Amino acid sequence: MEGRWGSHPQYGKQFSVDNYTTLLPATIQGIRRYLGSGLVKGIGPVFADRITQHFGLDTLDILETAPARLIEVPGLGPKRTRKISEAWEEQKAIKEVMVFLQGVGVSTSIAVRIYKKYGDASISVVRNQPYRLAADVWGIGFLTADKIAQAVGIPHDSPDRVKAGLQYALSQSSDQGHCFLPEERLIADGVKLLQVDTGLVIECLAELAEDPEGVVRETVPGPEGTPLTAVYLIPFHRAELSLAGQVRRLLRAEEDRMPAFRDVPWDKALAWLADRTGASLAPEQEEAVRLALTRKVAVLTGGPGCGKSFTVRSIVELARAKKARVVLAAPTGRAAKRLAELTGAEASTVHRLLELKPGGDAAYDRDRPLDADLIVVDEASMLDLLLANKLVKAVAPGAHLLLVGDVDQLPSVGAGEVLGDLLAPAAPYRPCG
Repeated sequence: MEGRWGSHPQYGKQFSVDNYTTLLPATIQGIRRYLGSGLVKGIGPVFADRITQHFGLDTLDILETAPARLIEVPGLGPKRTRKISEAWEEQKAIKEVMVFLQGVGVSTSIAVRIYKKYGDASISVVRNQPYRLAADVWGIGFLTADKIAQAVGIPHDSPDRVKAGLQYALSQSSDQGHCFLPEERLIADGVKLLQVDTGLVIECLAELAEDPEGVVRETVPGPEGTPLTAVYLIPFHRAELSLAGQVRRLLRAEEDRMPAFRDVPWDKALAWLADRTGASLAPEQEEAVRLALTRKVAVLTGGPGCGKSFTVRSIVELARAKKARVVLAAPTGRAAKRLAELTGAEASTVHRLLELKPGGDAAYDRDRPLDADLIVVDEASMLDLLLANKLVKAVAPGAHLLLVGDVDQLPSVGAGEVLGDLLAPAAPYRPCG
């Protein structure tokens, strides 16, 4: 280690390290433990013992300069020898990357992730494009990438830094439920976050808007109908367009997976339902039942005590009576359990229904839709934009989708207010009148 001695007022004499060099172990026992530690794939304690017994203190030199000689060791064939040689080269590269990354303040766990992502190019990426880390490596956000960038000497007013900071500001706003930010607010947030000139932020935002992987900037209706320039992260803009398109697709589908309800004698159907449930529906509830069973997309909304639950139960009872395949879901496990108790049928979370994987990919989508004639989603106010998009994509052509919820109840955890936006163009239908 190279550095200097100093004195700490509380802890006394200390050595401040400027740089260091890792020396490989120089004793037979040290070499044996080093090789048997699991660092070099293909060498465990047994083979570490055999190799060091055969080559002694020259073991590490042999691995470095003449790894083919490993075949001299009893029990090591050509295949294992080649594997050990490759692993030795790999761990050497990892060691060099680790030394560099730890030198610029990166923790060991994150350094390993960086190496897994970029391999031998890790040092080059970190040194020249550190803000790529925020987008490419799980666990690294803008703030961590910014610290690394400072450590490798990236200027405070670098356009790469400003662009990454603007995308970070949009990401932070999505955590607060926003799908986009007004351009003026994003610029102000960027100046405050990055501590750079407003002009630079405006220039970098314009460049981001021209980048296919940057942001989307478009004009949308603002307060009182005034035009507003909105800036989206690309995934949210795509999801918003996709969700609107998928809803239109369902509404316009010529197929109908519940054709029995086109000409059903409703008086008889509702009388049968009253006998089965032991209660009659109010006129508004009857209208809601007919709507859900004859329209491809319907929303059942209203405040507590309005009769939504009994209306949902009635819809499910009638659909089952006509042998329709009904699937029940809700955004949370608690809501799904309540829906199952209400209807007497199995219900799941939307994530489980779609078999969503940790990376965000779903087992069911437009190419592989859900096998369901009627999909009922309770507590739909909690559906965020990205989840709702995945759900509606998975609804088969001709199937019916019923969203149940109250916009004044629990909001979505993620960005977007899907239920509220679906109801916004027209006065909401409320079973309570």
